Amino acid sequence: MFKKNYLNKHLFLISFWFVLGFAVWIQIKGEFDSLQALLHTSLIMASSIIVSQWLSDRVLPRAIKAQQMKPLVLKAVLFVVILAILIGSINFYFILTKEGIANHERTELILTHFYQAIPSSLLINGTACGIRFYQEHADIQRIHGQLQQNFLESQVKFLQDQVNPHFMFNVLNHIHILMKKNVEMADYLLLKFSDILRYQLYECNQPLVLLTRELQYLQDFIAIEKMRWGNELDVSCSWNQSSKDLYIAPLMLICFVENAFKHVNRLPNQKGSIELSCVEEEGKLQFNISNSYQDYPQLASTGHSGIGLENVKKRLELQYENNYSLTIHKLDNSFMVLNASPQKFSLLFFAFNIFDIFFNQPGSKMLRILWCKMDYFTTF
Repeated sequence: MFKKNYLNKHLFLISFWFVLGFAVWIQIKGEFDSLQALLHTSLIMASSIIVSQWLSDRVLPRAIKAQQMKPLVLKAVLFVVILAILIGSINFYFILTKEGIANHERTELILTHFYQAIPSSLLINGTACGIRFYQEHADIQRIHGQLQQNFLESQVKFLQDQVNPHFMFNVLNHIHILMKKNVEMADYLLLKFSDILRYQLYECNQPLVLLTRELQYLQDFIAIEKMRWGNELDVSCSWNQSSKDLYIAPLMLICFVENAFKHVNRLPNQKGSIELSCVEEEGKLQFNISNSYQDYPQLASTGHSGIGLENVKKRLELQYENNYSLTIHKLDNSFMVLNASPQKFSLLFFAFNIFDIFFNQPGSKMLRILWCKMDYFTTF
């Protein structure tokens, strides 16, 4: 197992040394007999591997860890010179054994071979360090990806385990009241509530879920809220899905539906309203939700987007990387804009536009409009 992992990790480096050794052997085999050519090649390759691997495996990681780049450059130059001296000396020795060279010509010939070996030494050491950089980068990317995946799983698990206590208390209390007045309605409400819990606890364990189930989850949540609010709230929903095999990250849209019911106005003389439109066509989902809102100064001054929205932002960054655009603008206590410029991506497109409009007249409403559009993966 260890040998297999080692080969997989160093396959590119092993291939490089094999190709380099073959190229050196091809270059010198015409000048020497087979045994001398093999010995010549072996000495050059052994020197190259020892020097370059010492530089890339020992010197380079320590210098990067200590952030000592200037000493690294000096050491790299030294290793290039050392390898050039070794290669030049090996070449000179084999030429010396083949041909008789006068003593006064040897110094000049040694320098010539040294100068000729510098480009080769630079190429060999540079390639070894480049491969080492690639391996380190791949390891960092792998670890970073694993950490991202673990964090994402913990975030999804948090959403799964997080059942709004206030929402649960209100639903159970409403069921308790209905049991005395309308048993059938209480039974219907209890079934919807159990469907919500079942989806959160058992069906959201995968990175992606069917869009059909996610929308059904939203519909169950809205059905419960409509029963709780009764005649105090007008809720208008439109659902249109053309494809049944599309997938979405679980619990991605519920935050916006929860916020709509949470922030809808509750004035006794003013009926609240929520409008929702969800249209999927040709693998593209357009999700619109708006709610009437009463401008309370203490709420407007907080400037807090909520844990749920922040959670969604983190999940978007992890699951959809740079395939979405999201910007937030706060212009004073009376106006806030959250928007994203529409961009088309081959696999995914995710954008939000929220316009919060405040009016100065007492008792007026603020309309909060959420526009969300997403392209999903169509095959799995």
